[in-house]
Amino acid sequence: MNGLEGKIKAFVRDQGVDVVGLAGPDRLDGPPSLDPTYTMRGARSIVSLAVPMDVPAIYDFLSKKCQTGHNVDQLVWNQKLHHIGARVAGYIESLGFRAKAVPSNNTYRRSPDIFATHPSFSHRFGAIAAGIGAQGFSGNVMTKEYGAAVYLGTVVTEAVLKSDPALPPRYFIDNYCGKCRACSKACVARMFIDEEEEYLLLNGELHPRGKRRDINFCNASCFGLHNLSEDRQWSSWGRHWIEEWVKEPPDPEKRSIRNDLLKKGSSVGDSTVRYRLIRSLGARLYPEEILAPDKLGRPVSDMPKDELERRRFQADQIKKHIGITIDNPDVLTCGQCALVCGPEVPESMKRLKMLREGGIVVSGDNGRTVIARSYDEALRIRNQYPVRVPWHKKAVDVTLSTLMWIGLYGGFEPRSVFGNLAYQRRLKKAVADRISGHRES
Repeated sequence: MNGLEGKIKAFVRDQGVDVVGLAGPDRLDGPPSLDPTYTMRGARSIVSLAVPMDVPAIYDFLSKKCQTGHNVDQLVWNQKLHHIGARVAGYIESLGFRAKAVPSNNTYRRSPDIFATHPSFSHRFGAIAAGIGAQGFSGNVMTKEYGAAVYLGTVVTEAVLKSDPALPPRYFIDNYCGKCRACSKACVARMFIDEEEEYLLLNGELHPRGKRRDINFCNASCFGLHNLSEDRQWSSWGRHWIEEWVKEPPDPEKRSIRNDLLKKGSSVGDSTVRYRLIRSLGARLYPEEILAPDKLGRPVSDMPKDELERRRFQADQIKKHIGITIDNPDVLTCGQCALVCGPEVPESMKRLKMLREGGIVVSGDNGRTVIARSYDEALRIRNQYPVRVPWHKKAVDVTLSTLMWIGLYGGFEPRSVFGNLAYQRRLKKAVADRISGHRES
């Protein structure tokens, strides 16, 4: 591809990003989160970027050897991709077209449901539209080069760009996921229904993914509120259990999973600060120099070996450069459905084995991480070192968290609400037509 498109791609690759795709106005028909004008008025096209996650850090994270490496990798690359996106936007502007980088994460549209978390622009949808990936069974975007263990970025522009070829909607579902399903097996909350599909409608085509029982299962795991697998054999890096889920696997048809999530979240005492850190690093752009190896980007090998000293070092750096005070900066505890998904099925199976043989994370003396090798051992350690949160700390956390979520995401945006209603009608009709077509054939 020559001309403007070729110049943009060459510039992106000069920034160290080898997976890049373009989508013009002809390829941006979908849910409101695929509308680039929400990010920048007059936007007509997008540039989609993907970079791989640190695989050794993934191995350490999944096998419970160390949580910090992957947390640092996420921190650094959320910021780096935002900076790269800003440079790409600046380059496009130098060519005579307005452009803007989409923040890496946690910029959601306002909604009457403050926990709806609809992105201002979906990097995943953009990656599909630009042809650099397609949905896998988990709904994460998979790339040919790296599987789903990637960081995604997007730049929107008023330039009318020629679209790159898109992958077929079932490219990974039929050729990869049917042999694997590591993502489903890696979900501690068992969110996916293995033999059923649901769909995303993009550019008139249905893009399949595994059907979800309730997205709040994912939220509970990713916020570290429930870490124990249904068979009680392994865990994520979260520190908590939702006791009702341990006693009996929850059925969304019989109980409110969100209520369970909110009840647990209100009892841990640090929900607000943990989310503030996650959001700050995903939504804001900080000076690039804070990512240096002697600051926030310091590799784990150069950090204190003792876990509690390492936490204090990270906390000091985050307070100094981000302005947030937090006891344990390793706030990322799950995301395993993406982390286990490598570029080949044997690699995904290898990662899944690491996860399922990695043991159960529990809090020991002084909050130090202990890896239990059985449920009985985990239960004994939890009883020996119970996590007790003072009632006033819970009350403050609940109050601050409620105000934060309402302030950030509460509201009514007619464009998003009515746009989503129209999209849901089109999606429902497309699914009905597909079912009808299968019956007739």
